[in-house]
Amino acid sequence: MAVWDAFLTEDDKKVMAARKPRKPTGPGAKVGLLVIDMQNTAMGHDKPIWEQLNEYSGACGPHAWKAVPFQQKLLKAARAAGMPVIYSKHIFHPYTGLAMSEPGNNFSSENAKSEVPIEVAMMDGDILVEKQTPSCFAFTNLPLILSSLGLDGLLVVGNSTSGCVRATCVDGRAHGYKMSVVEEGCFDRIELSHAAALFDMAFKICDVISTDQALDIIGQNSQASKAA
Repeated sequence: MAVWDAFLTEDDKKVMAARKPRKPTGPGAKVGLLVIDMQNTAMGHDKPIWEQLNEYSGACGPHAWKAVPFQQKLLKAARAAGMPVIYSKHIFHPYTGLAMSEPGNNFSSENAKSEVPIEVAMMDGDILVEKQTPSCFAFTNLPLILSSLGLDGLLVVGNSTSGCVRATCVDGRAHGYKMSVVEEGCFDRIELSHAAALFDMAFKICDVISTDQALDIIGQNSQASKAA
């Protein structure tokens, strides 16, 4: 059962039964793993969200930590296969003069809440894209990086499903990339937002796949690279 099924009305189900679903586009010939905004401010603690909002106002709590083991599997497999691993951080530096760079802001480079937790930390060889808007493609060098690496597709995990993940997939598709969102590797602070965003992406924008499917894609890309 798809994660969004629980939220569909009877009328919705009849529409879905009557219309043809969007055909998957596939992962692309050469793919990278994109880890979006896995930062402490979005993670918070692994406890009910409402109990920690005074400390982490943007926490996704248990939803975030549930996604971590799936991300760890994908990161391990991608690095072992030599697949490019790209991280994004929503970050503001004081030298920009932007208001959100003040240390008290969750996304300031001077605030520890903007850092990536050790459980999914970057490693040598990984690539970092810094952004100030929801999309990893907007006003960043990600398109140049992908072009340089010869990538035509991305496996996407991270935060948040309805925000930066969705915005990135919309822009990625517009740029001509084959975007594949890994369902278990993404999360949101509101379950409805998570389910609705996945539904929208699956039926309008890009492929929504399982972790097992993503691992298969990583393996196939590894074999293709060796053959080349």
